[in-house]
Amino acid sequence: MGRKNRAMLQRDKQKNKGYGWLAIVLAGALIYAFNQSEQPSSVSYDEDLSNAEGAQKLYALNAGDYHWPAAGNAPISANLLAKNYYLVFDGSGSMSEKDCGDGQTKLAVAKKAFKAFVDQLPADANVGLYVFDEHAMDERVTLGVGNRDQINSTVRKVKAGGGTPLSSAIEKGYASLTAQAQAQLGYGEYHLVVITDGMASQGYEPGSDVQQILESSPVNIHTIGFCLDEYHSLNQQGLTYYRAASDAKGLAEGLSDVLAEAPDFTVIEFGK
Repeated sequence: MGRKNRAMLQRDKQKNKGYGWLAIVLAGALIYAFNQSEQPSSVSYDEDLSNAEGAQKLYALNAGDYHWPAAGNAPISANLLAKNYYLVFDGSGSMSEKDCGDGQTKLAVAKKAFKAFVDQLPADANVGLYVFDEHAMDERVTLGVGNRDQINSTVRKVKAGGGTPLSSAIEKGYASLTAQAQAQLGYGEYHLVVITDGMASQGYEPGSDVQQILESSPVNIHTIGFCLDEYHSLNQQGLTYYRAASDAKGLAEGLSDVLAEAPDFTVIEFGK
């Protein structure tokens, strides 16, 4: 091969090499741009918490925020590190149906799973109970210790009827947990556990109450949606704990998971 031909071949190789690097750079840029477009840019919650600025309002994301609870006049608790569980039991009219009950009413299945859960709670934990059913919507058992028999007896008497006033139940539960937190000087764990088979009745939507709890306190919200799918107002991805249960086993497992779930949001990943 002549000297001239060899020189031309060499130039062609250099040119092709340059195009190769350019192709690699362009491919890398495209991959980066695609990944950026896939990254979550907001908190999946609601209109008030749908941007990064709203996310900064969350109590769990402000490590130096210790304003909850506000000072109170309650006597100081003997057990400052006690765990606290405020339970909301849905006895609405739809609980008389037999969907997901394997021949039993949803109410019968829920009562059995609820008792098993209550019996698993730590003996020194404070437990309270709110029920809405045919009789009324109110707090049936005050948050405290040594009341498990009373709680189980109260749930056995629940009769299906009425609507689903979730906001009233959550407001009362949060108030009770806040009062207990004052007695414990903010120490311990605080859990609001909701067992429901339906969406909130009109006028009792819990969105603003959930937002207040997330912004103002370290209270953990757990919801077991019995015979429901993932689309529920209490299922706020990355912010609340939610378990959809399609049968008795799923309901029991969902309640047991409450004991296994983290006591607070030390790390929160949004948009997953």
